[in-house]
Formats: sequence, C-alpha cells, structure tokens
Amino acid sequence: MQILRSLFLFLAALVVMTFMYGCYTPVSPDIFGVHISCHFNPGYDDHMWILQVWVDHPIQLQDIREVELYMYNAYGEMSYFDLRPDGTYLWNEVVLEQNTDLTCGRWYDIDVVATDYYGYTDFLQTYYQK
Repeated sequence: MQILRSLFLFLAALVVMTFMYGCYTPVSPDIFGVHISCHFNPGYDDHMWILQVWVDHPIQLQDIREVELYMYNAYGEMSYFDLRPDGTYLWNEVVLEQNTDLTCGRWYDIDVVATDYYGYTDFLQTYYQK
C-alpha cells in the first residue's frame, strides 16, 4: 500500500512539473510603433527616407531576429527594407531616395513584419502620406 501511495505521489508530481516546465506558450514580438518620413537633404541633394519601427519581445529583446518593412505604391510596386537594430527597441533604416523606387509625397501602404528566432511573428499594416 505504501509503495502504491509513493508511486501515485511521484506520478502526480511528474505531471505537475511537466505542465509547469514542459509546456512552452508561444509568444511573439510586439510591434508598438512605426514612423516613416521623407525629408530633403541638401547635403546629398536628394530626399532621405527615415524608416523606424519599435519592437518589444515578452521574453527578451535579443530573441527578435529581423524586422522587415514592405512599402506598396498605388500601382502595386513594392519596395523592401530589412531594418537594423538601433538602441533598445528601435529598428531603423535611412536611405536616399535615388537608391529606392520611392517618391517623396506619394501615398504608400506599409506592411511591417517582426520575426523572432522561434519563428513567431507580429504583423502591422499602416500607410504613409506626406
């Protein structure tokens, strides 16, 4: 009887530990801010696009693998940017307009995708209009 009771307690503890430590609840990055702007820079004699995205991760910030930004014009043409980390939450890119298919002053639909090392993503849609 004592052996059965000990076996039962061991199995119950094993089940509880499995649920506490063995189950991974998927969490994904969290995009909490986007800023897109276009300004003329006389030093380059060209417009500069400033693309900024703020991303957090509930586990740790180092789990964020990449942040991608897609911009679509009215004709469906796409421009793609792979943003780089810059600071705690900020991912950004600064590009000259001559190196892109973008035109300052046009309307663009924007898709932002943040991906972590576990393959989980966060997706945000917004737009740019100067």
